[in-house]
Amino acid sequence: MPEPFQLTLSNLLLQAVRRHDERIAIRLGDASLTYAELDRRSEALAAFLASRGIARGQRVGLHLRNSFEYLIADLAILKLAAVKVPLHELIAAEELGWCLEHCGATAIIAHSSLPRPVLKSPDIATLRITVPDDGQIEPDEVPWAEAVAAEPNWQTCEARTGDSAVIMYTGGTTGTPKGVHHAQGRLAINLLAHVVCGDIRSDEVMLVTTPLPHSSGFHAQACLLQGGQVVLTDRFDANSFIDLAARHRVTWTFAVPTMLYRLLDAVGPGGPRVSSLRTVLYGAAPMDRLRLRQALEVFGPVFIQIYGQTECPNLITTLTKEDHLDETLHGSCGRPVPFVDVRVVGHDGSPCGNGEIGEVHVSAPYLLTEYFRNDAATHGSISDGWLKTGDLGYQNPGSYLFLVDRAKDMIISGGMNVYSVEVESALRAHAAVRDVAVVGVPDSDWGEAVVAVAVRAHDVESGELLQFARGRLSAYKAPKRVVFVDQIPLTKYGKPDKKLLRSMLASH
Repeated sequence: MPEPFQLTLSNLLLQAVRRHDERIAIRLGDASLTYAELDRRSEALAAFLASRGIARGQRVGLHLRNSFEYLIADLAILKLAAVKVPLHELIAAEELGWCLEHCGATAIIAHSSLPRPVLKSPDIATLRITVPDDGQIEPDEVPWAEAVAAEPNWQTCEARTGDSAVIMYTGGTTGTPKGVHHAQGRLAINLLAHVVCGDIRSDEVMLVTTPLPHSSGFHAQACLLQGGQVVLTDRFDANSFIDLAARHRVTWTFAVPTMLYRLLDAVGPGGPRVSSLRTVLYGAAPMDRLRLRQALEVFGPVFIQIYGQTECPNLITTLTKEDHLDETLHGSCGRPVPFVDVRVVGHDGSPCGNGEIGEVHVSAPYLLTEYFRNDAATHGSISDGWLKTGDLGYQNPGSYLFLVDRAKDMIISGGMNVYSVEVESALRAHAAVRDVAVVGVPDSDWGEAVVAVAVRAHDVESGELLQFARGRLSAYKAPKRVVFVDQIPLTKYGKPDKKLLRSMLASH
């Protein structure tokens, strides 16, 4: 007697792929794949992996750019009930090797031009499947074409709700990366949450310009679940975005604020419009209020802001399209989604009242199960089903969440707490400030000095910005100095790289 259907990520996606059949699933450049072709190629790859001993629970690293191969490999791993380990293309060779060794990866699928991992153990990732682009394929590597030419004469392994599905490594900005471990059943619920909260429809044409190993991988899976088209590009360029959106009648995209700013600059007054866009999801960092107002004027009420973490993928809160019509909410990241509970907790562990700043804690049916092979981090971050996010914020009487800082980024100057988001918001109100990031730098008098790193929209002196800030902030919050740069450095996940900024400022 067959086992009853289990709600797993594998079951949801694999049934969807077979249901949508001859519809276009993925576009890249002038090429496309139907759902049937995606199913056939992933079936062949799964058969090859199975022939090389890859089975339920074994870890397979994906070190790939946005490509057909990434999504084919994603489905093949699901068919094996194996574990995907998505790795950003910008990860350094040493960190890449560390992650593969930490999770005990059996295999890796990688583009030939990306760095090879630095491995200490000869038993890690002994199977390497290489997708040729600009690099050479070594003799001990299996060419992608050979791996997807296998005869699919095997039986799909049925995933169970408690099976491991994904290990995602954090960026390592505060030390050694942590492996965020997610289970099949929990990610099935998360997939459904992406469809509902991201307003992803069956006729969606989704333009994916950010890396699939991070947030966009979840969005692309949700689009495939619904039978939409995923239009891939391996990098964001504002003019290319406008061209692709017009050519394919793109309806949906995800962006970080910096990308939206560049898109607005490219469009300009009276410039080209993307009339087909009906949903723009954005997240990873707060968006400047003036630029958000401009974006609404240019594109209309199409924006949804998301707040999430790798530990609670993408969806803790959303600021909906309707919420964006209320300018008093533009500083908020929204209300908890229907699947999630949020509370704000003080230093003593007691609940904070409305408007009182504390750490944001989250309970959700799709939290990580653990930090893989890191009991100390697991016990330090998860308690009684609640995740300690490390984000500081407050809720208003309507349960809208306002984030003020990461706990590790909060500045203590002269014994007073300074939240960088507040200082950044004040400085962005100056017409000459295009972008800004605020950090604390060690100081013999203040403990930490508040320093603003700014990108100019046009000529302005630091003294003018300092005076502007003093007129809008308490004295202890105002920056002690302003440093000008051409561009705010970003992490590989699109967030301001404040660790790098602190290092740069401390050395000058």
